[in-house]
Amino acid sequence: MSFLSEIIICPVCNRALNTIAENCEFCASFDPKQLEQVNSWIDLTPPISIQKKPLRTEIFRSFWISFFYEKILPPIWALGLRNYGGGIDQEIKEVLNYFGSNLKIVLDLSCGTGIMARSLAQSQLYEHTLAIDYSETMLAVLQQEIIKAKISHLNLTAIRADVEALPLQDNSIDAIYCGAAMHCWENPDLAIQNIYRVLRSGGKLYLTTFLQPLPSLIFRFFSPQELNEIFSNAGFLKDSLAIQSRGVYGIVKCTKD
Repeated sequence: MSFLSEIIICPVCNRALNTIAENCEFCASFDPKQLEQVNSWIDLTPPISIQKKPLRTEIFRSFWISFFYEKILPPIWALGLRNYGGGIDQEIKEVLNYFGSNLKIVLDLSCGTGIMARSLAQSQLYEHTLAIDYSETMLAVLQQEIIKAKISHLNLTAIRADVEALPLQDNSIDAIYCGAAMHCWENPDLAIQNIYRVLRSGGKLYLTTFLQPLPSLIFRFFSPQELNEIFSNAGFLKDSLAIQSRGVYGIVKCTKD
């Protein structure tokens, strides 16, 4: 896929992976044939990211968590723990409506098993959908579900990557969805800065996370004021930033100017 070689960068030196590697072990060892894989994901996880991460991130690499995420959580969400009872189906409708149509590349970031990514691809509203997650077990389930749903690899590409070392070119993505993941990241401030960096001008972000007064024991929960500060510091202007609270469920919608 030639467009992948145009938007993917090395997560270590930040150069395009289709350039000649100079003094970068990751670039030197990367096989460009990975970009043509159809039965697996592209691994763009930098070596430093494989070191032990906080429990709030590492827990999602468990097989049982990926199974729970795909099979058990959706009906629980629909009971009211996510989006005030609408669950993931309501969130999918909201995201499709917010993104609009005729976009080139959309991204499901920290995609988990790719429930949203699959819906974005199946909508046929976008030229291509990227699904990025740090957990290889989540991506393994995603690949199984892609096959079951008969989604073409020409419409959906899965990538293993660290949101804090996002391997995408600046200004390369038209819209990003990030569902219930920010509170799991090691460095949310850096992650949001990366999101701002890779969005094109006019690009939209739809992000959800859980809020205080939930206690930050394993996960880091935020107040709306903290979210406002993090997104503003990343570059999003306040007049293009909307933060909604639905109980302890927070929804952030913003546009890159």
